[in-house]
Amino acid sequence: MARIEGTITEDDKILIDGYLFKDNVKLETSFIIDTGFTGYDLAISADIAARLNLNPSRTVPVTTAAGLIELKAGEDLYISLGNKTYKVSYIIYYGSINLISISFLKRISEIIIIDFINRHVAIILL
Repeated sequence: MARIEGTITEDDKILIDGYLFKDNVKLETSFIIDTGFTGYDLAISADIAARLNLNPSRTVPVTTAAGLIELKAGEDLYISLGNKTYKVSYIIYYGSINLISISFLKRISEIIIIDFINRHVAIILL
């Protein structure tokens, strides 16, 4: 069992830290848990994707608040949260922070404790 600590940001986003890795490249980074994001496990910022030398295998249509856009997608990436590691699907987007989708959270076993008063989050991976 692993426990991940996180925070609730000033603009009420749930922020956690973890690692992304591909081959011999491992990067510590932050993630926002985005409950409105589905279909892929992660949305990776273009900057992080370049640093990891990701090789997306296809281009996919994605619906955003601004409309339909085309993004690159792939599955050659791993995420490490606590002492657990998962192979993940991803899209590369032009935001500044990586997103974890509700699709990913549904795929792993976890308990999320959100303390709004102290702006703290604990995720327990079973």
